[in-house]
Amino acid sequence: MSSLGLYIHLPFCAGRCPYCDFFAQPHHPALARRLVPALVRHLERLAPRAGGRRLDHVYLGGGTPSLRPAAEIASLLAAARDLIGLAPGCEISLEANPGGLSPAKLRRLRAAGVNRLSLGAQSLSDATLARLGRRHRAADVVRAVAQARAAGFANLGLDLIYGLPGQTPAMAAADLRAAIALTPDHLSYYELTLAPETPFGQCYVKGQAPLPGEDAILAMEDQALALLEAAGLKRYEVSNFARPGRACRHNQDTWRGGDYLALGPGAHGHLSGVRWAYLPDVEAYLAGVAAGEEPLAWREELSDRQRALELIMLGLRTVEGVDLAAAARLWPGARGPEWGQAREALVRRGWANQVGSRLRPTPLGLRLADAAAGLFA
Repeated sequence: MSSLGLYIHLPFCAGRCPYCDFFAQPHHPALARRLVPALVRHLERLAPRAGGRRLDHVYLGGGTPSLRPAAEIASLLAAARDLIGLAPGCEISLEANPGGLSPAKLRRLRAAGVNRLSLGAQSLSDATLARLGRRHRAADVVRAVAQARAAGFANLGLDLIYGLPGQTPAMAAADLRAAIALTPDHLSYYELTLAPETPFGQCYVKGQAPLPGEDAILAMEDQALALLEAAGLKRYEVSNFARPGRACRHNQDTWRGGDYLALGPGAHGHLSGVRWAYLPDVEAYLAGVAAGEEPLAWREELSDRQRALELIMLGLRTVEGVDLAAAARLWPGARGPEWGQAREALVRRGWANQVGSRLRPTPLGLRLADAAAGLFA
């Protein structure tokens, strides 16, 4: 029986960052208190979709889930355990702001069942954090890591962003070295994305000052590969690195086309070729759940060809690559002439190697993952 995950989106945050384009809104305690009971009611209706499968992973993301009391997180996890079931060794991840934690809260979160913590460090430079509009400082990251370890978190990740305004390769390398010194088990290293509706997207143009140029970006990526690999953090996806056995299960299932239920306003889910998202509006989501309705923003049934294409496109972002036999089981044409030229082009250009039925991107192919995927479109 295939694995199953659960993504829970808690959209409240301490303040909107100028680069963020995810659905989130300023923390509203009264509204947040109404949301958790609604999530449990919604989960009661979703549980039959699990089809008897227990959860292999639960991911609490969104705005800053750690803003909510540990008791609320505990109630959500208890509902997931009681209504669906947690498989032995279930990975339960929580996104957290380094400046919003305390030793007591970390102990309560660990006692609630959270066993993987993802800290949104973004940078370990105070000047850079200030430019990013972050409320925490580098010392908060260092403190949060130490306190999390003391609370029993043996699986801890950090998120960093590069390609920032005024950032040089030397500055990016200093960020990485400071992060590596904290011995994380996982590190996500994302290039700054300029979404047009965000303040950063309206102020900056990719590749133009004060943003780094293309050569500087490539230098940042090259040095990240060298520094992280040397530190024992192996790349498993374009932007993600982990120690052995510490790759994020939710991420891996997403890139492998796996199944995961969704819960909360703005949450996305996937089940057997059906994708959906819930309304990115807390009040509308609450009203829908209260009325016994499915508060959908959209729902899409993928064709067999679309599922195979998605499996290939996502797989080309990962070091393990894509199993063409698995794609062909979804759609027999995946190994036929329609995509044969694309596969041959990947190998000819040095973007991928084919060993048996597996197509694995090279380091160059991972750098050009979007272009590689575009050959199949």
